[in-house]
Parts: sequence; C-alpha cells; structure tokens
Amino acid sequence: MVSRRLNQAVHDITAQSAMSRLHHLYGLLRYLMMLLSGIIFVSGIVLFGLGVWIRYGAATFVQVMGSFSAQLVTISYVCMCLGAILSLLGFIGCYGAWSENRCLIMLYFFIVSMMFAAEVTGVIFILVYKDLVVVTIRGASKDSLRMSYMGPTAADPISTAWNTIMVHYKCCGFDNSTADFTNSVFSANTGLLYPKTCCVDLTSTACDGLDTTQGLIHPKSCITKLINVIQDHSVIFGSTASGICVMELASMMVSVVLFVRLGNTYY
Repeated sequence: MVSRRLNQAVHDITAQSAMSRLHHLYGLLRYLMMLLSGIIFVSGIVLFGLGVWIRYGAATFVQVMGSFSAQLVTISYVCMCLGAILSLLGFIGCYGAWSENRCLIMLYFFIVSMMFAAEVTGVIFILVYKDLVVVTIRGASKDSLRMSYMGPTAADPISTAWNTIMVHYKCCGFDNSTADFTNSVFSANTGLLYPKTCCVDLTSTACDGLDTTQGLIHPKSCITKLINVIQDHSVIFGSTASGICVMELASMMVSVVLFVRLGNTYY
C-alpha cells in the first residue's frame, strides 16, 4: 500500500515536472516568435527606407539612367510597399504571440509563407538576369549622356543629374571621359569637346571645353563612381533581404508549433 502511494507520488511529481518543462518551452517559443516578429518589423522599416532613398535620395542617379529610370522608380515603390507590409506583418506576429490569438498566428503564417515564396522567386529571377540588368543600366545611362545631356546651364532633369554627378564625384563622361561626348547632342549643339563640369577647377579660363591638356579635366569617368554607390546599397539590400528570409522561415516554424500548442490547450 505504501509502495503504491510512493509510486503514485513519484509519477505525479514526474508528470508535474514534464508539464512544467513544456510550459517553460511554450513560453520560450512565444518570446522567440515575438523576437523574430520584431526583427521582421525592423527589417520592414529598413526596406521601406531603402525604397524612399531610391525614389527620392537617389533621384540624381535614377535620372541619368534614361529609359531604365522608370523601372527603378517602380522598384522603389515595390520596396516601400514590401517594407510597409513586413512592418505590419511583424506587428501582427508579435501581438498574436503575446495575446495567444490562434487566428492572428495562422494569418501570420499564411502571409509569411506567401511572401517567402515570392521573395525566393524574386532572388532566383535576379540571379538569372543579373548580367542583363547591368548591361541594360550601362546602356541606358550612356545613351542618356549622349542623347539627352545639354550642358552645364541646362535645367532639364537629365542634364542637371549629370552635372551634379560630375561635379560631386569629380569625374567626366561615362566610360571614356571626354570621348563620351564625341558625336553627342551636347557636342553638336556647342561645338565643345567636354562640358565645364568636367573641369578640375570650375573657375579656370584655360578649361574652355576644347583644351584637353592633362590636369585641366578629371581623368576618371563616372561609371566607376556610379557602380560603387549602387554596390554599396546593394550590399544593404542583399543583407536585409537575406535576413528577412531567414527570419521568415524561422517564424513560420515557430508559428506552426504555437498554433498547434494553443489548439491542444484550448480545444
């Protein structure tokens, strides 16, 4: 009799210990989902900010890309929309885990699953067509300099953008410095070999658009500068996208476990 009671007591203690461990594990999963959702929320803000930069902060670079600028503007809006959605999604996941709301957790899982699939598809597309995109951007930018650049005093967006880039980054032309202006609209209209914005000293009278003496004009073309700026922000974009995908995958797994656990608890 005593042995039976002792065995029952040991069994009860073991069961309580197991339940306690499960309860602690469940609590850890809740906090983990809240943490992951918080990271997704912050990542959404970063992505939204990147979209704003592409649309407004990088307006100068967008304009010099000529016909490709419309696609970049579209990309900026996509980044802003995705960023806003991710931030909202992060809030839903965090609140759903905190309030133990099965409906919100399931909604969170479905939305994250769809976005994860879309992001993976987008990454594959970018990897496959990366070289084509680079060639397209280079061609569009060079064409905008040859066909649309009107000179330092022109007020149109493309001319203003090129003037800003050449002065700010101390460069001249796109690929080959002054050679890029040969047979260009600028050269045809002015008869000059290069614009004043190519001059090392903008106030120099010797730098007259015809004299190509070494030291008067910037020897480097602007393509290197443009590529460096784009690559710097591509690293930010790529890191953010990779982090978001990892967080989403982990969040999906945790949300499924929480959904099942809540179902066992309440139903």
